[in-house]
Amino acid sequence: MIDKLTTLLKFQEIFELKSWTLMDGCDDKLNRFGDLIDNLKQDEINLLLELTHMYEWMSYNDYHNNLRRLLKTALEEQFKDKNQLIFFPIIKPTDEGEVKSGHVVMKMLEGIKPSINGFKNLSVNLLKEFRDLKSEKLTMTDNDFLILVDDYIGSGKTLNKALSAVAHNESITHQNFGILTMAIQEQAKVELDEQGIINYNSLILKKGISDNYVTPDLETKIEIMKRIENKIPKVSKYRMGYEKSEALITLMRTPNNTFPVFWKGIISKGEEIEAPFQRY
Repeated sequence: MIDKLTTLLKFQEIFELKSWTLMDGCDDKLNRFGDLIDNLKQDEINLLLELTHMYEWMSYNDYHNNLRRLLKTALEEQFKDKNQLIFFPIIKPTDEGEVKSGHVVMKMLEGIKPSINGFKNLSVNLLKEFRDLKSEKLTMTDNDFLILVDDYIGSGKTLNKALSAVAHNESITHQNFGILTMAIQEQAKVELDEQGIINYNSLILKKGISDNYVTPDLETKIEIMKRIENKIPKVSKYRMGYEKSEALITLMRTPNNTFPVFWKGIISKGEEIEAPFQRY
């Protein structure tokens, strides 16, 4: 009991260090860490502590502040001589009937734009369907700039669906469109930069294990994570995070690119132990 209390206090120290104690739901998440460590071995708990130190949990205020800062930067760099700002959410064609994070971010940016001085005459146009990106519906001029938006880019698979649609419209060029997202995995960021695509982001995230440890610790940590993930049902597609992203982040929702131990419950004695940042 003393050992568990000592360990739980270490997680509480992380919460305090990161100011998570000020966020809604922090007590529930801390309690879930407590339930989780009851069912892990000491080396598994140690790895969980190390990864939690690197973890990012964004509040609604973080959303607003980050988006305002990013939009202000984009406007100052791209919109001095333009009349129209066009937004499109980073989604897959199969997501068009759903409300995804990209849709929410798009609406937030529309609401934030009037608070930024100097762009009163810049109109905002929200596109919601892939057909809106087709050349017969959208012809970009020198007065327009298109921004694809979301809160997070992980493996880049969803982004590539949107970029494919953009590529079919010859009026959209690398000079009149960009990408804005609060967080992005470093690998996806590098690929965008290599393609010469303008992109704005607040957080560039490294892989939680592969980018933070070297041999022999690297191999040891991966084996420990494999052991943890063996306790999680139906996890094969998401081992080490979707597409092995090894992400450490929770936004409006925890992306499946994040290590599953943070968002998908383990099974212990036939019962599910809810993860700290459980996806519902």
